[in-house]
Amino acid sequence: MTKREKEPLELSRIFSPFDRSLAVLRARLFGRFRVVTVSASVVLYAAAAIAFGSSFGVSTNFFVLIPVLFVSIGYGLAAGLAAGALALPANLAIFAALGRPEYSPASKPLAELAGLVVGTVVGYLSDYHKKLETERALRKETEGELRRALRDRETLFREVHHRVKNNLNLVKSIIGLQARRSGDPAFKDAAAALTGRIMSISFVHERLYRTAELSAVAIDEYLKDLVNAVAMAVSASRNPVTLEFDLARVSVSMDVAVPLGLIVNELVTNALKHGRASDEPLSIRVSLHPYQDGLRLSASDDGDGFEGLAEGVRLPIEDAAVMHSGRLGLTLLDLMSSQLGGEGYFERAGGRTEFCLSFADKR
Repeated sequence: MTKREKEPLELSRIFSPFDRSLAVLRARLFGRFRVVTVSASVVLYAAAAIAFGSSFGVSTNFFVLIPVLFVSIGYGLAAGLAAGALALPANLAIFAALGRPEYSPASKPLAELAGLVVGTVVGYLSDYHKKLETERALRKETEGELRRALRDRETLFREVHHRVKNNLNLVKSIIGLQARRSGDPAFKDAAAALTGRIMSISFVHERLYRTAELSAVAIDEYLKDLVNAVAMAVSASRNPVTLEFDLARVSVSMDVAVPLGLIVNELVTNALKHGRASDEPLSIRVSLHPYQDGLRLSASDDGDGFEGLAEGVRLPIEDAAVMHSGRLGLTLLDLMSSQLGGEGYFERAGGRTEFCLSFADKR
């Protein structure tokens, strides 16, 4: 359940059905129809004083609080003060009209003070409630604007990622066309390597365009799709390839996904091109798991290895890049590993060449 779906549930826990019913009743009585409501309270007070005056005697004075309360709720502090001040004179006027001045309260100052206190307190609470309602309406309006802005932002980001992906694919197509027109094998190999690197970046933007979360990439699905695409593009039918994956379900930022994709692209491409001198099958295994406070990438193959990597010896990527300074792929591996802040190394063991990289998770 998303945060947007949780909000109505949380509100239902804060406000009970009685609270909501009371709010609706107040909005109707003291909103659109407050003139009618206040007028009815004045009429009710006068009718009660006339009808029950002989029965209640001096206690009839309490009926005057009805219009004071209604005026204070409907019109706020200023009206409440005015109603509280006029309550006693109005009461005395009704008793005089009835010819029963003995119904007047024994302590007129105390009765006047009681009307003023009730009108002041209830009027202030009514004004405060109106301020809360106004603030709530403003917050609701602001929230609606923020939601619309967020939707517009998501739409814009999706469009940006979609266009970047299309532009990268266009560049890849142009390189492919140029390579097909060239008769230079070295240029064709360089163009194929460059196309693979562009493809690994394009895959990131495609993932971000298709997923709901625009700031994170499901790295397990991304690496699996990338390796399969590289294998289809590079491997030949005379050299069967077995791909194995052991990838944890982890989401990473784009800053991690791009260099990680370039690293895996280089490793798989090199394994497919240089792993076997013969036509024997080739096995490639890629794994990614949480490791300490970050992640650990491992890519291995059962190919012939490369020059300078002895059995059972670890060769840091920095040393490998220096040892084979003419190979752009190793230099790129070194640069991308440094960008991730990780320590990578090659190791030859059990007939397999493995590259391991441990780096901090920047999520």
